[in-house]
Amino acid sequence: MFGVKDGFDIVIGNPPYIQLQKAYRANLKYADLYKDLHYKTFDRTGDIYCLFYEKGINLLKQNGLLSYITSNKWMRAGYGQKLREFFTKYNPIKLIDLGPGVFENATVDTNILIIQKSSNLNSLKAITLQKEDKENIRQSLKEKGVILTKLTSEAWFIGTDAEQRLKEKIEKIGKPLKDWDVNIYYGIKTGLNEAFIIDSKKREEILANCKDEDERKRTEAIIKPILRGRDIKRYHYEWAGLWVIVIPAGWTNENRNNEKPEDFIQKSFPSLMQHLKQFEAKAIKRDDQGDYWWELRHCAYYPEFEKEKVVWAETDQALNAVIVDKGIYLQKTCFMIITLKLKFVSAILNSSVSQWYIRKLSSNLGNKGLSLTKDSVKEIPLPPITPSNEPMVKQIESLMDKILAAKKQNPQADTSEWENEIDRLVYRLYDLTEEEIEIIEGGR
Repeated sequence: MFGVKDGFDIVIGNPPYIQLQKAYRANLKYADLYKDLHYKTFDRTGDIYCLFYEKGINLLKQNGLLSYITSNKWMRAGYGQKLREFFTKYNPIKLIDLGPGVFENATVDTNILIIQKSSNLNSLKAITLQKEDKENIRQSLKEKGVILTKLTSEAWFIGTDAEQRLKEKIEKIGKPLKDWDVNIYYGIKTGLNEAFIIDSKKREEILANCKDEDERKRTEAIIKPILRGRDIKRYHYEWAGLWVIVIPAGWTNENRNNEKPEDFIQKSFPSLMQHLKQFEAKAIKRDDQGDYWWELRHCAYYPEFEKEKVVWAETDQALNAVIVDKGIYLQKTCFMIITLKLKFVSAILNSSVSQWYIRKLSSNLGNKGLSLTKDSVKEIPLPPITPSNEPMVKQIESLMDKILAAKKQNPQADTSEWENEIDRLVYRLYDLTEEEIEIIEGGR
């Protein structure tokens, strides 16, 4: 502190960005260095810049000011919840969400926050800069900035008074997806895709090399079709002819009786093991594995992939949901929802209301991309199904049948007319006014 006893007047900085889950050295992550240091903003899935915010404010004298430029992900990401809660205990003054493309050599979307070490006056002036605003940030903030007065630990949303009221209305009428009768899971992590994810040619080669029909049936049963995030489109998916080898953790021990594991698996799947053996050295080293190197990691929900599900990609230019058939597995770049209301949930997630809402709550990736994590999508408020609105719900599901049939016949079929009809029904479910619909459609 160089002799400063009561704290600094100003702390300015550009903290480093280091994911706390990143390895510091073998068997030790950055999170392990900080987990017992009593940081209120600590989250194992977070980033070290969050801790720098807390440290910087602690170094201030009363009424002192901190100004940092950092990644803007803390505003919306799940790991930023503790940091957002921490900020509400002080007095945020200005927040400038710079977005993408500000710095030529930086891929991270950034923000500037000025916060005072004093009681919260609930008058944060904030702006999300557009391209034309970046010529004169001070002037843009003065003319276009909005005052945020209801900040909590939930995602911080920069919007006009009308947008704030619309967001609150959607939340008041709807119920977050996480509170519906649904289960949300992410796709499979193999730890070694080059071994466990194969194309159709390799699958046919493995099956052709089986010594008899019994081996072929056993082998065929554990090679499952798989989708990647890039295969997920709105209302349809484009399978790339890829397959995943699924021998779940625990399967070998449950079936081998008293045989040695290596002997049992070789005897059960000789052709398959001929393929996997070439990757043995790499497979042994991976973190994501079961009891043996040929098994996938422990996962309680493998049977869920055998059901119909609503699926979306973790990163995309919009929230694109699709109903995926039974028995199709997903890579870790996808999430899936298991629910009895597949058509309704899929329609609401694809609707313009959800597109508008998720863009306010999700982190941006570059100019167009969105980070569509489980934490963000599960917060989307879906309108409840009631006796009075059930006819509209049935209309939506009927329109979904038309869209799905058209997309199945031709994935490029133009279903915009039916999608627009769904939008109109969804607007009614949220009881939106013409002015509120204009906000939704203007922000798509």
